Amino acid sequence: MQAPIRVYIVAEKDEDFRKLSRILDQFPAFAVVNTFATAGLEPRTFDVRVVHGENLAQLAVLAQERVPTLYLVPHGTVRSNELYAPNAVLASDTPTTQIVAAVMAVAAGLQITYKHDSDLAGNESELSFLEPLTNRELHILNLVADGLSNPEIARRLSISRNTVKFHVSSIISKLQATSRTEAVTIGVKRGLIIV
Repeated sequence: MQAPIRVYIVAEKDEDFRKLSRILDQFPAFAVVNTFATAGLEPRTFDVRVVHGENLAQLAVLAQERVPTLYLVPHGTVRSNELYAPNAVLASDTPTTQIVAAVMAVAAGLQITYKHDSDLAGNESELSFLEPLTNRELHILNLVADGLSNPEIARRLSISRNTVKFHVSSIISKLQATSRTEAVTIGVKRGLIIV
């Protein structure tokens, strides 16, 4: 069994810290290594830092430290090019599934960039969908990427083939793909699949 991704959360508000902690604690792939009051952990004690805030000076200082980092900022407050070599910058109201996918992508060494190198406000990011994938759909997408057929996925997850077929169709639709292969390609580009 693979060790969980150790996540260190930095948030300006306690409620934002608690929210992010609850999101990540739902997944066995993650282990939140700090409480809101904890400070001074060395970068080698965690794998990924998630920063939630709007104080550009603080964010810029954190960005200079060479630790894989996901920044969650309010729309329009920070341009990705204002942070020194960020791994990912997303809007703070990004859906849970996309935050989870971004943390996994950053931990895997991927950098998430936007289609347009401009303000977050009003621009569609590489991670935005018409409708976000559910946790089950993310899991099935990763199994499809591993080359499993619908019957194999059904056996592995102990669900019916029809249920798998439904989820695969939903994934293809949400990612605006035309096939399973294209859905996997889009999933890799958007950091939804761990390679």
